[in-house]
Amino acid sequence: MLEKVVIMMVHHHDRPQQKREHDRDEMIGLIEASDGQVVAICEQAIEHVNPKTMIGMGKVDELKGTIEQHEADLVVFSVDLTGSQLRNIEESCGCRVIDRTQLILAIFASRAQSHEGIAQVKLAQLSYLLPRLTGRGIAMSRLGAGIGTRGPGETKLETDRRKIREEIHQLKRVLQKQKARRQELRKRRASQGVYSIGIVGYTNAGKTTLLSKLAKRYGERMMATGQDRLFDTLDLLSRRLNYEGRTFVVTDTVGFLRDLPHHLVDAFRATMEEAVDADVLLHVVDATSSFMDDEIATVHQVITKELASVAPVVTLFNVKSKDLSAMSIVYRDPLAEQTVVGSIFEDKVLQEIMEAIDHIVAKRLHLELLIPHDRSDIVALAYQIANVVSVTGQEAGMLLTMTIDARYARQFLPFTMLT
Repeated sequence: MLEKVVIMMVHHHDRPQQKREHDRDEMIGLIEASDGQVVAICEQAIEHVNPKTMIGMGKVDELKGTIEQHEADLVVFSVDLTGSQLRNIEESCGCRVIDRTQLILAIFASRAQSHEGIAQVKLAQLSYLLPRLTGRGIAMSRLGAGIGTRGPGETKLETDRRKIREEIHQLKRVLQKQKARRQELRKRRASQGVYSIGIVGYTNAGKTTLLSKLAKRYGERMMATGQDRLFDTLDLLSRRLNYEGRTFVVTDTVGFLRDLPHHLVDAFRATMEEAVDADVLLHVVDATSSFMDDEIATVHQVITKELASVAPVVTLFNVKSKDLSAMSIVYRDPLAEQTVVGSIFEDKVLQEIMEAIDHIVAKRLHLELLIPHDRSDIVALAYQIANVVSVTGQEAGMLLTMTIDARYARQFLPFTMLT
């Protein structure tokens, strides 16, 4: 039986109505992705945060009445709450309360399948929990909180901060080793002339289905396409494709979301970097979304600011519906070198995507450089304008493997070992 959920939407008082509606629709989608049933939505516009309850006791009393009226099992706030705010609201309402970050963490926990994915979710959960430990019982049940989700379990929450910090440290060590293994694999691929393509996009834009379609047409087959649900793909998915005599490894990873919790970005940084540290980024956009521009901006924020990607971008405006009028709209992505508009279910669109990618990689070179220790400026420049695959310290200097647009390769040629 589905849990009955009341959503408590909290907005800044000057947030535009259209964006409030988008926030509300996204929260409903997150609840449904957790197999919850939304029975009521409360809203509160605030100018200043109430330190005890976020929304003030008057609104808390109103929320309590809504909970009782609908016999709700859970309240989900659309904003993050402190440990004391969670405790105060639960005590006043007599109902379990979680915030948006906890909900997203719970969804991630239910989606993770690989050992690495599970470790990353656990790291994010513990990082979220640590500053919220209150020692008064309520916040000690936060880690497994969600809608029918699994997590490390409440016994972990009975440990002290020192033990949680030790576990965080251990998880980071495990994930760092996994990152090193992937870097070595990327280095081998680059040396063999294999190009890497990272698929990025807002969650539920169609990334996983696109990878399946490309693999079916140009390389390996996948067992199934992605489901139409938020965060359907959490673990990395990679497939090898062949097109016009070139070999590509295309990688799909977790979809992005507005205000993606920083605990998740930090925990999944290595996984996300595996996708964005590519020769080309394939940005999938839901062209039928009413909030397409905001979703594009969110993806740009993550890949350029938080993950510092410098890879060239091919953007697919995925027209999910059969509405032909959508094809007449002029779509723009300011980061894109190439754009494609159409449905991923059409073979000609898949062909256009591969042509666009091939056009870009045809201009890229694989270089292996030996850079003297006193030329750190060259290493820094490589990180700014190239896709650095690996860096290894040697006695004679820094051994650096990268791919770069041929137009910008001249300044690196004096340090070239292999081309």
